[in-house]
Amino acid sequence: DAVILANHAGDHFIYPDCRPEFIDGMAEAIMRGTINNVILLSPFCNMTKGDIVRIGSKLGVEFENTWSCYKGGVTHCGKCGTCDERKKAFLEAKVVDKTKYLA
Repeated sequence: DAVILANHAGDHFIYPDCRPEFIDGMAEAIMRGTINNVILLSPFCNMTKGDIVRIGSKLGVEFENTWSCYKGGVTHCGKCGTCDERKKAFLEAKVVDKTKYLA
């Protein structure tokens, strides 16, 4: 009954399809275009990655079991754009980053 999108405020300038205007338009189209009125949720749209880390930390999310790296593999590279953003998010949130990085 719902599709959940995990975009965040930092995505707005990079990816046009992560901007609130696009999300609102798609939500309307999805609801109108489905028999059971499927809704599109974007709960992090106006949050920074740091905000998301803070919330996840309070909820007990084991971030070391989540994945962000664009390079793939078994361990985060530590150098790509998403690894860099991930590291900055933990610093912003003042939460210890238990992620293992190659660099």
